[in-house]
Amino acid sequence: MKEKIRQKIQETKADLVLEHVSDYFDKVGFSQATMQEIAAAVGISVGALYKLFPSKDALLAAYVDYQIRQFDKALRNACLHTPDPKSCLIRFIQMKFTTFASKKKALEDPVLGDPFFFLKLHTRKENAALSILQFLAEQFAQLKKEVPIKCEDHLKTAYLFNSYTMGYIEYWLNYGGNLEEKAEEVLERFLNGQTHCHEADIDAGIKG
Repeated sequence: MKEKIRQKIQETKADLVLEHVSDYFDKVGFSQATMQEIAAAVGISVGALYKLFPSKDALLAAYVDYQIRQFDKALRNACLHTPDPKSCLIRFIQMKFTTFASKKKALEDPVLGDPFFFLKLHTRKENAALSILQFLAEQFAQLKKEVPIKCEDHLKTAYLFNSYTMGYIEYWLNYGGNLEEKAEEVLERFLNGQTHCHEADIDAGIKG
């Protein structure tokens, strides 16, 4: 019991630090910052920071996981009283674009700006984003009742959808401008690609 309490206290401390670290990274970036500078920005000793995060890489991983957990919580709360799956998917796009737009400085960092960074993140053994992807899969499962989505694997559709929306963000990061794409149009473009039937498929369906 004592160990569980100690662990919970450590997790709470870590989240408090990560909340402040998020503001720091959004303004300064990650690559050039030292643990000493980060500790000073957060307002704790370097030793206390190392007790929570044994290395700068561990801090980065925790920072990314924290951002994902916060996004997941905010998305689910935003969709709590929205039974319509299409509205939830639109809200996801809106929130994702807004979140990335607010973190442009952090994303310009050589580490976070690596085009393969988020790919590597999603292929980790412990994928913090899986909860979000499962939520999206649930929305596609419900939406299939209204829209003839081709793929029967809704989690796969969620992965494809997440990558599709990421494409808009990668374009924005590389070519600038604003993330002003209308979420409704982005969703419709994706669904058109997922629901399109080739003539051969139609013929097979008729003959079947």
